[in-house]
Amino acid sequence: MSTQSGITASPDLLQSFKSLDSTLIITISDDSTQLVEDKSFSAPSSTDPDAVFSSLYSHFSAQYPSPGYAIFSRGHNDYVFVSFIPDLAPIRQKMLFASTKNTLIQQLGSGSFGKNYILAFSELDELSSSHYEHATLIKDDPSLLTESEKSLKEINSLQSLTLSQAAGNSFKKELPSMHGLSGGELFFKIDESLAQELGLGIESTVLVMNINSSEQLVLTSKKSGVQVSDLIEVILTAVGENSASPSYILYGYAPGKVAFIYLCPSGSKVRERMLYAANKQGLLSHLKGDYFTLGQIDQVLEVGDLDEIDTSKFSEEPATTVSTDKNGLRFSKPKGPRRR
Repeated sequence: MSTQSGITASPDLLQSFKSLDSTLIITISDDSTQLVEDKSFSAPSSTDPDAVFSSLYSHFSAQYPSPGYAIFSRGHNDYVFVSFIPDLAPIRQKMLFASTKNTLIQQLGSGSFGKNYILAFSELDELSSSHYEHATLIKDDPSLLTESEKSLKEINSLQSLTLSQAAGNSFKKELPSMHGLSGGELFFKIDESLAQELGLGIESTVLVMNINSSEQLVLTSKKSGVQVSDLIEVILTAVGENSASPSYILYGYAPGKVAFIYLCPSGSKVRERMLYAANKQGLLSHLKGDYFTLGQIDQVLEVGDLDEIDTSKFSEEPATTVSTDKNGLRFSKPKGPRRR
């Protein structure tokens, strides 16, 4: 089965689900290869929603903001699936859990969960029986959705679209920050003006790209003649000092060498983070296949804030020169301190 994360349920977890008559918490193994039962969870003796959500709240609040999945029984072969992925969870954990959810449901059997009983929560106060009842009701009546719930529904739809369209392009144990050629389709159009710029070559040039409201990738800033020492300042000017929106950035830092930077500020909206993270791998594959030669994009960075960009990656270490004179060999190291 192809997925974005390549993580699948362990045999022990599948067996635990088959015999489940109460509540089960699921997490990802330490080596990020399997979904496993969280043995630290103390399951309630009752399947009453009040008891279940009280125990879920206690468990997830103690581990907050770590994500996880929960399953509890509503009767014979009838279960509720809860995906709990806090907004404050580390972005890599969020992406792993978001991209693995559909695979888990398919492995357990989607028929085991009614259409109103596959739920996604992101806040601790949502882990209550009253919120659970509200969430199952609005599945039938979308007009009951609050603005935040509408946003969350958009995120879940985006996750499903990404996972279904990315089938057949899987990679195992790779996080969104990894930059292999494997996987990912492009789920938005590239603006014609941006495509033209990409075709011109970008040596010593910084291109800042964003996904607009029409879900089209557009060029929002271009700066030529950029030295490595000026990179941070140029990007800061381009995106704005107080901007909280993610961006894709290309920088031609040396002849035939290009860096791809995915900038995702901590204050960005959840939907934007999901949109940019879900499309990053597809964009990289598209750029490498259509605009750049093999190996030209040789640096791929994923940062939350600009000060996390390590510009030393873009500076070539000067070669040690060897010269001879009447006193024999002398090694000259331009960057080293002068000896007294």
